[in-house]
Amino acid sequence: MEKCESTDCEEEIVKEEARSGWMSFIWDPYVWLGMLARELHWSFVFGVVVVYGFSQGLGGSLYRIASDYYWKDVRMVQPSAAQIYQGISYIPWILKPIWGLMTDVVPIVGYQRRPYFIFAGVLGLISTLVVSLYSKMPIFITLILLTAASGGVAIADVTIDACAAKNSIRSPLLASDIQSLCGMSSSIGALLGFSTSGVAVHLLGAQGALGLLCIPAIMVLFLGFILYEPRVTNHQHKQSSWEATRSMWTALKCPEIWRPSLYMYISLAVSLNIYEGKFYWYTDPTAGPAFSQVRNYFD
Repeated sequence: MEKCESTDCEEEIVKEEARSGWMSFIWDPYVWLGMLARELHWSFVFGVVVVYGFSQGLGGSLYRIASDYYWKDVRMVQPSAAQIYQGISYIPWILKPIWGLMTDVVPIVGYQRRPYFIFAGVLGLISTLVVSLYSKMPIFITLILLTAASGGVAIADVTIDACAAKNSIRSPLLASDIQSLCGMSSSIGALLGFSTSGVAVHLLGAQGALGLLCIPAIMVLFLGFILYEPRVTNHQHKQSSWEATRSMWTALKCPEIWRPSLYMYISLAVSLNIYEGKFYWYTDPTAGPAFSQVRNYFD
């Protein structure tokens, strides 16, 4: 009997050592994601992966490369104009506090998050699809469409942030795990996006690569239909926009918040951004190294 028990113990030790070795590289993340899915609902975990991994990470990196080539090769604008257009297209990210207030105080048909995911998905899908199919549009219409696509990503971002904040309040012991999931999804998505965006532009062209952004938009749209969210009634939802604004202003008056916010604002505002100029230089076949040109160096 003792021999059998010792044999079982040895087998358990062997299994534990195997799991703690190279298999833990695959097993531990699987267990961790399963734990988050059980505690926070699988649709939330799926939503974080979709928004941070596919929409922001993969889609954001693909948009950065494809839009640069789009303005340069398809619309043939100057670097200074391309820099202005890129800045305008990021205006929806500046308005993130407004989107956040809307998701908190303006529920739609009893839901605070799901309709905004649906709206963000439809907005991104239509705008990127039109840009990818038509190249003869006026520049201001193209700029509006790309700004709308950026707005779809920004709205989805602030909505999943609200979901993450709510789950962090409900399960404070899992707050660090939620942030780790968000950061991991964004990093892996960005890594995959920057690794494949050049190939996508080379094979499909700038417009075709922008058309691939329809895929993350469709995933965000699908998320709006499957996300688990209890429906609230008007009686349960009592917070007004004025109360939410006042709460935000009270938080901003705390030195722990306004000081780092002011530092980040000043550091970004006074920093010169010459990215578009550098991009035009290192892709130019005569004045620069022509990194985007296909050459055979073995001839």
